[in-house]
Parts: sequence; C-alpha cells; structure tokens
Amino acid sequence: MIYTNEIIKEKLNKRNNVKKFFRFLTFLLIILLMILCSYIGYLKFIKKTNDINIFGFRQFVVLTGSMEPKYNVGDLIFVKEKSESEIKVGDVVNYVSSNKKDTVTHRVVEIINNNGKTFYKTKGDNNSSVDSDLVSYNQIQGTVVFKLDKVGVIMAKFLTGTGFFIVLLIVGLSFIHSNKIDEKRIVRERARKLYNIPKYEKEDTKYDYR
Repeated sequence: MIYTNEIIKEKLNKRNNVKKFFRFLTFLLIILLMILCSYIGYLKFIKKTNDINIFGFRQFVVLTGSMEPKYNVGDLIFVKEKSESEIKVGDVVNYVSSNKKDTVTHRVVEIINNNGKTFYKTKGDNNSSVDSDLVSYNQIQGTVVFKLDKVGVIMAKFLTGTGFFIVLLIVGLSFIHSNKIDEKRIVRERARKLYNIPKYEKEDTKYDYR
C-alpha cells in the first residue's frame, strides 16, 4: 500500500479521535468527581452538615484512629442503609451516638436480642475494649461499603483559599499538554510512514537502512 499524505492523515486522525474521546471522557469524570467532592466538602466543612445522602449513600469523614488501619483519619467513607436482618457480626456500621450529635463508625462484634429488640455491641478495630453503650437499630445509619483514602483531608484543603482553582488549573493544563503531545506524535508518525522509517523500540537499537 502506498502511503500518501491523505491516507496517512486519515488513519492518524481516526486514531487520534479515539484517543481524544477517551481523554475527554476521563477529563469529564475528573471534573464530575471534583464537583461531587466540592459539594460534599461544602456541606460538611462550611455548612457543618453531617447527614448528606447522595444516590442512597451517606458520606462521612473519619476523624479518629479508632478503626485503623482499615479506616484512617481523613478517609471519606460511604455508608449504605441496610435492613435490621441484613446487619451481621463483622459489619462496620455508622451510628448516631447516645448524645445524638456525633456519629461513630465501629465494627459489630455481637448481636443481642432482648425482649424482641435487637441491639448491637460495637468496637473500634484499634480500641482495646468494646464500646460501653449498646447500639439500637434506630441509631444505625448504615454499613460502610467503600472508602476513598484521605479524600476528607483533600476536600478540607480544596475548599480553603484558591485550592479549587489551583486543582482545576492543573487538570486543564494537563489536558492541553496531552493534546500538544498527540499533535507532535502525529507529525512524527506521518513522516515515519511516508518515508518508511522503522520505529525506535530502544535507545541503543541500531537499524540498517541499506
């Protein structure tokens, strides 16, 4: 096949369009994640709201080391509501403490049935003893389903000063830079195919053009 400029340009453009699509999709997902984290952080750190429910998931920032090393200070945990019958020993639950102000994330170590009512004995993985108060099902907001490491710390910094604009600027510049790299790659690939020059796989590889 003879590689004319038109054929080379068409092939490279198709390949580049696919790359641009996936890069744009990645960029869009990053922006959406930034918006979501900003919204959660705004409600938590500015509005001081703890009960945030998004798509059926509540989000909490780990504030103590009682569940280390599984959940560390600054981690963002996502909690999903479960029915009473679904909660098992070993589940990590988030519940409202007896003062009705704080929330606690600890592991269920025992389930106690007392006069037809269910109570849960909980314990922090990093604590030496179980919690003094039993937890009723009405206190439980759900079980932890997944976490994002240190995102709580990032959100707090992200919402201070010019943090948001700095992150957005970095993402934007990275996107522009990657596009410029692709343009240079297209030029090199076009020249390589036009003059039938093999690719260099290693720096010390030598080719015989005779």
